[in-house]
Amino acid sequence: MPAAGAALARQRGEPVSAYPLTDDEQEMRALGWAVVMPPLQEQWRDRALVELRRTRILPASRARLDRASYADTLLRTPYRSSAARYARLKDDVEADTLRVEPFFQAASRVAEGDRARDGVAARLADLRPDESADVNARVEENGLMIAWVRQSFEERLAAYRYALERLMLATPDRASAEVEAALDAFEAVLRSLRPLGPRRGVFKG
Repeated sequence: MPAAGAALARQRGEPVSAYPLTDDEQEMRALGWAVVMPPLQEQWRDRALVELRRTRILPASRARLDRASYADTLLRTPYRSSAARYARLKDDVEADTLRVEPFFQAASRVAEGDRARDGVAARLADLRPDESADVNARVEENGLMIAWVRQSFEERLAAYRYALERLMLATPDRASAEVEAALDAFEAVLRSLRPLGPRRGVFKG
């Protein structure tokens, strides 16, 4: 699928670099994967769409996720008690909160590597056209990955708030206060990020 996806991405005019991934780029993608992949195993349709986007079979515009999917799946899945759904929601919110800093630290290292690439490319008088194309494509690929994860964090925050509202409609519980506090903490972490630079769209705390 990755090879087929790369070919399809080229046909669509998307950046595709032949360079191998650096250690930082691999780490950033591994950390980001947990964010872009829908958290519930039962969200099989959304998880399949994300996999097709990750392997570039589908373009990004064809793999947008429904905000209500998480809530609908949570309510549809059997649990031992209604409180267990609140516990699962709280666990997912807190897990994502802990993912923010490691991902954007890795993204900052990747952005630093991209600036080094640009600097070397600008100095080389004998830079080949294919090398220039691979440098530019890798920088763009990294930027697209960072933007996807950033967007996924925002989408998850919205999906979690929507899920809390629907849980309160279906099965009101005092545990909602703890979930609301966890959501506020998650949002505060996201809002604390600031741009590293306008070109790369990378953020840090």
